[in-house]
Amino acid sequence: TFPFYEDYNDLTEAVRLVKEVITAVDNQVNEHEKKCRLKEFHSRMESKSIMMMKNGQIFARQDLLRRRLIHDGALQLKNNQGRLKDIHALLLSDVLVFLQEKDQKYVYAMLDQRSTVISLQKLIVREVANEERGLFLITAGIEKPEMMEVLASSKDERNTWMQLIQETIEKDEDEGIPSEMEDDKRQLETKAKEMRGESNMFTVFL
Repeated sequence: TFPFYEDYNDLTEAVRLVKEVITAVDNQVNEHEKKCRLKEFHSRMESKSIMMMKNGQIFARQDLLRRRLIHDGALQLKNNQGRLKDIHALLLSDVLVFLQEKDQKYVYAMLDQRSTVISLQKLIVREVANEERGLFLITAGIEKPEMMEVLASSKDERNTWMQLIQETIEKDEDEGIPSEMEDDKRQLETKAKEMRGESNMFTVFL
């Protein structure tokens, strides 16, 4: 074996290890920045802000810090009358939280007396067929499903939210959170379409 090849292999391995270290450092920095950002949202929230989730669990301001921030950004919620509300969304490790600004503070967003802290367990995310910036969030509960329509600032941003939400849901399932059966998913989406009253509003991909 020529020394050149030995040096080449050593250098190749060294480059690979350096890249791994750089990636690990970048990941740590990113996680630290997200922790700081989540603390910033926590500090700007009204101290007595609470929201009851669909399952009856109370979600308080302090509960933010018990999760990891995955992604955040500006979105719009559409209410039952078709009006849009500007909100700031936080995708956490197991929930989606919708906040709105009030007197330079954050409070949980209000939307038709529905919870704006949404569990990712059994959440279904679908595109809005006639709105490239829109997505549907269909919450669990075969008997009483709820559906929210959310608009991002662009199609690309909508796709980013859909991808990250889906990846976070799948990660939760991989870590042992039971996933619903495919038949239950179909029933849920069928009932959600009935609620909407317009079967052509979105396409189901299972």
